[in-house]
Amino acid sequence: MFGLDNREIYDVTIIGAGCAGLFAANYAGMRGLKTKVIDFLPKTGGTVSVFYPEKTIYDIGGMPMITGEKLMEQLLEQANMYQPAFVLGQEVQNLHREEDGIYVLTTHDGTEHFTKTVIIAAGAGAFKIRPLKINNGFLREGGHIYYEQNELSHFKGKRVMVYGGLSAAVKRAVDLSKIAEQVFLINNNSKFNVLDEELDELKNSKVVVKTPFSIIDVVEQHNELEKVIIHNSKNGKDEPIVVDDLIISHGYNFDMEAVKSWGFTIENRRIPVNNKMETILEGVYAAGDIAGYPNKWRLISAAFTEAITAVNSAKKFIDPSAPAQVYSTILKK
Repeated sequence: MFGLDNREIYDVTIIGAGCAGLFAANYAGMRGLKTKVIDFLPKTGGTVSVFYPEKTIYDIGGMPMITGEKLMEQLLEQANMYQPAFVLGQEVQNLHREEDGIYVLTTHDGTEHFTKTVIIAAGAGAFKIRPLKINNGFLREGGHIYYEQNELSHFKGKRVMVYGGLSAAVKRAVDLSKIAEQVFLINNNSKFNVLDEELDELKNSKVVVKTPFSIIDVVEQHNELEKVIIHNSKNGKDEPIVVDDLIISHGYNFDMEAVKSWGFTIENRRIPVNNKMETILEGVYAAGDIAGYPNKWRLISAAFTEAITAVNSAKKFIDPSAPAQVYSTILKK
């Protein structure tokens, strides 16, 4: 639909392309809503794709087990049955409603998106790589220094250091140990925050584990990484380690500032909603991790139910005469 001023206006715009957002896009298509999905990441999948693509998920009806990556592939395929518009790599920073009732969503580059209703499915907020602070400054990515590097093939035959204590760091180190000459895994804590099977895999690998150590300096020469200086918090001694590459994988910062500026009162990092997934803003709904209400279950299957409820509420807001819900539909060919 185009407005009188040639603005393309959508029935519903979903902020977030994770589990809740993709399933909301699918159900919005079932309800005949013109749908757009906006996500700040360059690809769909949300936190599942970033944090546990290889982990097995067991809590979805009809699926005895499925990996996070496979689940997101299937959710995207399901959403695409109704051909929603996807806008990726764009962070929504401003949300306001015009006098004609149309919401305007403005992304970080100034692009405006127009919509009758909004479903916020932004998980825990925009997550951004947490930089490593050393020598009174933040270590910049570039050269032989990487943050959250997923493509590992070019580290073949090299000496690599991975810094971090979460699952992503452990997985990278174990995977690298199969192709690299030598791999060091540095953790500033004595313990790793991982599953038991991940810890067993680490113990059975060739990775050299050093804890509790923190990185205090990086020495480069002629655009090459010469060595990394690590500090032992137990005995206070420093230790130089010669490596070719450094991968920093110690987590993300979750940013809720944009969401707060839209007029919501955030409670425990969630937007309060009622049983219709309605927020305090008329025509704006929430689903998934970002939606807050009493006795909430943090399960993917619960996010699907919230997405359905939010879409049904948006449909009734646009067309009060529409049925409260639909049970099935046949795709038009």
